[in-house]
Amino acid sequence: MGSKKQKLFSYVAYGLGIHSALPIPEFIPAEVECDVTIHIQSNDYSTGCVPVAEAVGHAFAVGDAARTGTAEAVGHATRTPNRKITDYIPKEVIQQPMALQLSPEEAVIYLKDTGLFLVQRGNRITIIPAAEASLSRIQTALVGTVMAILLYQRGLLVLHASVVNINGGAVVFLGNSGEGKSSIAAALHTQGYRIITDDVAPVTLNQGTAKVAPSFPQIKLSREVAGVLGYDQDKLALLVPKLNKPGYRLNQDLTEALLPIRCIYVLVSGSQLSIKSLKLQEAVMELSRHSRLNSLFDSEKASHLLQCAQLANQCSVYRLQRPRNLALLPELARLVAEHQFIQGQI
Repeated sequence: MGSKKQKLFSYVAYGLGIHSALPIPEFIPAEVECDVTIHIQSNDYSTGCVPVAEAVGHAFAVGDAARTGTAEAVGHATRTPNRKITDYIPKEVIQQPMALQLSPEEAVIYLKDTGLFLVQRGNRITIIPAAEASLSRIQTALVGTVMAILLYQRGLLVLHASVVNINGGAVVFLGNSGEGKSSIAAALHTQGYRIITDDVAPVTLNQGTAKVAPSFPQIKLSREVAGVLGYDQDKLALLVPKLNKPGYRLNQDLTEALLPIRCIYVLVSGSQLSIKSLKLQEAVMELSRHSRLNSLFDSEKASHLLQCAQLANQCSVYRLQRPRNLALLPELARLVAEHQFIQGQI
């Protein structure tokens, strides 16, 4: 591959133009100006990053349709020894499953068996693969945690949420892992509403109206939920093999435009279906608790709480209680749609 000039993959995701040395099948291919660049380096192990380099080389050989941007040669970026993982992570930490060093300007994310991600100033990601890393492992980390940290660096409030477009407005679902954020979004999708993002929801607050950026047309969907809602289970793909998290690629267009947030629901389990408005202080605490980076950054940080307060002041926040019964998902989706209509939101 040498120093031959080649083009980078060009994508749109999270409202950003992304030029990447790696193919990222989750993102939407598009000719766009570059907001974020993703580079990959050699890792200086005896085995190098051959699995990743070979995969990237193959992708460039067969993936011309997805390659639209312009930049440096990928071969040069993957083969040239540069900095290595131990330049950022002490050797005694290498066997730990995860290590983090985070700041608004520069973040280091280390994932054992995947590699190290250096995220700088909200516009550059550099990847040093682990010796045994596969391309799919790196892609999975990139589209979730790594992009969430980059969005944080760009000053956004990053919620751990699923978001649905109900007649031109964003309806946001928060909740603990396993509470059914993706499931209710999938249920609304079957009733004709578009899914905007799943898991990582970046919120912009500096334009007077809170808005959320679309991510990419994919949602976490278990086989049980897919069966209840009538999704084609043959189209489920395993997103995170270790966690047994299947995903479903949605057959829908995804607008690049940011959508105004109309309503936020916090999902909780209970014996009956009910919707209750939260007071401002309760709403702020729930938004802070369900921020995507709550477990990584100090959620009591003044700037973070200020963002949560701004969002709570601009949008109605409700507690949505429902029994943990998958058969009730279609009824739950109808309840949300009716509540939006009653509130005059659509």
